[in-house]
Amino acid sequence: MKKVILANITIIVVLVFFLELVSNFFKLSNLKGIEPGLIITNEDIHQMLPNSSGIHFGQKIYIDQYGFRVPSKDFFYKKNNKSIFIIGDSTAFGNGILEQKTFIGKLREFFTNLNFYNSSVPGYNIKHFQANIDKVDNFDNVKKVFYFITLNDIYGGQSILDLTQNKNLNHENISIKKNSLINKLNAFLNSKSYFYMFFKGIISDPSKRYFKNIKKNYEKTDLSNMKDYISNLNEKLNRENIDLKVFILPYEFQTRNCSNENLVPQNKINLILKDLKVYYQDLTNNFCKHSNPKSLFYKFDPMHLSDKGHSLVFNLIKNEI
Repeated sequence: MKKVILANITIIVVLVFFLELVSNFFKLSNLKGIEPGLIITNEDIHQMLPNSSGIHFGQKIYIDQYGFRVPSKDFFYKKNNKSIFIIGDSTAFGNGILEQKTFIGKLREFFTNLNFYNSSVPGYNIKHFQANIDKVDNFDNVKKVFYFITLNDIYGGQSILDLTQNKNLNHENISIKKNSLINKLNAFLNSKSYFYMFFKGIISDPSKRYFKNIKKNYEKTDLSNMKDYISNLNEKLNRENIDLKVFILPYEFQTRNCSNENLVPQNKINLILKDLKVYYQDLTNNFCKHSNPKSLFYKFDPMHLSDKGHSLVFNLIKNEI
């Protein structure tokens, strides 16, 4: 009996190992999670640890002296050059993508005479943007500010996956994650196992789940916090003769069926921006018209972009510089 049990366990282990190799080789999924120590918190406002580096969503990242993502450890900004200041969350930060392949990295390489300060931080939303509204004042010669809106900006808490502690996301109400042991195991597998991410993505469709939750929030809120923030930011920048440009990015699930019902969040944001007379581009339609919208997103992910997605956004916004 013991030999039979041992043989079965061996078969299972070998099978799982084989499936992991296949999933990794064919890149059937992507990894998630952020290495402990890369995020610091000060009075409930978190930021990237300045002058640090580590693994984030399976990708090595580098953070400069300001807490901003940059291409390399020895990267430096050009003195006295005109600058573009970027505001955003994990999508503009470029989760899981080599910095040079993100749309900010591509802008940086294309416009070599400009500085791009990417203040985007994973897990940021309106609460954090409001607290950091004066951060742009720390930099000279800023001519434009680009704010990239992701639909989950309206949430009030942070949503960061740590490699050792999977925090309960306020937009993913799953009771099983209340168990700390399962929490830690899930976080570990998120950051280590391609097969686990593939299997979980297939059986749970996280893109659909996340969008359904966020859509409910848009249906029951007036987005007053977002309107106040954008209004205050626009007034501040106008006084300093800095142009504000806002770009709206979609969720992956929306691009499967770009109906008015699925575009309720964008429609509400559009009305706010029109009312405030703020320049904006809703990039959702460009994603919807793509021949393969799913390829524009990180695999089994509700909103983060793939290499192709970042290339698309770069091509859509480069003329706005």
